[in-house]
Amino acid sequence: MPQSTDSPVESREPVQLMVIGSAQGIETIVQTLHLRGFAHVGEWSIAMPHSSGRLMRVLTRWVQQER
Repeated sequence: MPQSTDSPVESREPVQLMVIGSAQGIETIVQTLHLRGFAHVGEWSIAMPHSSGRLMRVLTRWVQQER
């Protein structure tokens, strides 16, 4: 059987999750998700301005693409 020439990196895609709100609200969500084992606090971006005038933090996960 022929082997795939796709490298593992090419078969993955980034998916981003965003939390938008006040600094306190964002921190509550990030901490809650950490306590539930979803993501470590350090995996999230720093807080940055969002076009709505609120703040935003982003978490990027890499997922396998369906073939």
